[in-house]
Amino acid sequence: MDYFKPFSADTQAAFFSAEADMIRFGERAAQLPHAEYLKNTMLAIDAVFAIRMTHDVTLPPVPLIVLFDVAGWKFDNDVDHCLAMMRSMVRLPEEASGAAIEALHYMQALEWISRISKPGFAASPETIVRLNEILLYGISSEERGHGFRKTYLPYKKGSVPLEIPREVKKLCDFCNGEYFSPLGQASVIHHAFERMVPFDSMIDRTGLLFAFMPMFRRGLFANELMVPICWGASLEREYRRILKDASRKELTSESHKVYKEQWAAYNARNTSMGVVIANMFISKVSKLRDSWRSRGLKIPANSATDRLLDLFLAVPQLATRHAANCIGKSYGATNEAMRQLVKAGIVKEVAVDNRERVFVCDQSAALIADFVESLEKMGEVASEPGE
Repeated sequence: MDYFKPFSADTQAAFFSAEADMIRFGERAAQLPHAEYLKNTMLAIDAVFAIRMTHDVTLPPVPLIVLFDVAGWKFDNDVDHCLAMMRSMVRLPEEASGAAIEALHYMQALEWISRISKPGFAASPETIVRLNEILLYGISSEERGHGFRKTYLPYKKGSVPLEIPREVKKLCDFCNGEYFSPLGQASVIHHAFERMVPFDSMIDRTGLLFAFMPMFRRGLFANELMVPICWGASLEREYRRILKDASRKELTSESHKVYKEQWAAYNARNTSMGVVIANMFISKVSKLRDSWRSRGLKIPANSATDRLLDLFLAVPQLATRHAANCIGKSYGATNEAMRQLVKAGIVKEVAVDNRERVFVCDQSAALIADFVESLEKMGEVASEPGE
């Protein structure tokens, strides 16, 4: 595959427009004092729709946020163990457990990508193998994958197994450069990954997240704040399947060029929609924040109460000790601030067991859940015949 063939003028214009939208979103978010806490919330919203690309299930976002957060500080990032221990607390349907684990692994993999994709980082085939392992088993697991596939796919689609290591190395070299715009580079990577199909499993999400690397490295995701690109992709999953299948067939050079262009337009469109969704969510969160601060509470700037209000916008369930660590305040100051928020009716205290209590914010939980539900409804309308 020739990675360097230029895109059409229309597609390049779509890339630049989407990138400009992302930069403006980043500039807006940077001005918000609560944006630093919204990273995992945005990860969870994206994960909900990443799962919908392959499964007919819509996961509730709040349990994902809580499980991801609690696993990080209490279970050494073991999301599987965290879910097993907190099943009754998060009230996740039993039939959704498998999809929830996939979503949490996706969140871990996306966070890992955002952390390593800094200027100067060079991706290698080992990076892609590790990314696939995190998606399969989670970031804390010692279980390892089997590397690149060694057998042919049905009807000999995708790359010849013996050629995969060489092709992956070539793709990594392309990822490490700065060819095209960041979104254009990401689109080429995405198309190439789906064409070669280097793994037996987790094909969609591994290629998708690897394609995000140049977007993180080249500054499109401000402060690692994700925009839910998978929302748009979940609406067009049948079209996505057609593009993938076509990319893997033995086609002429001209046909591959056509599908590469279609992949590019598809990715530009989904990115633009993701920015719109992110802006909508930020606006709703900011309105809730303003309503809390108009209740006459005494909120000294940079106090524990001030910081807790912003933290609860993003994480609707918090233990005092963990919250104190997040906001950089003492346990005593954080505990007193929690009491103030309970008295104001913003949070409520819940006993988890005889040793631990948590504070729950129903308003932020409802905001997040309602927002994702509204996205589902928008998707249903967009998918109706004739729309």
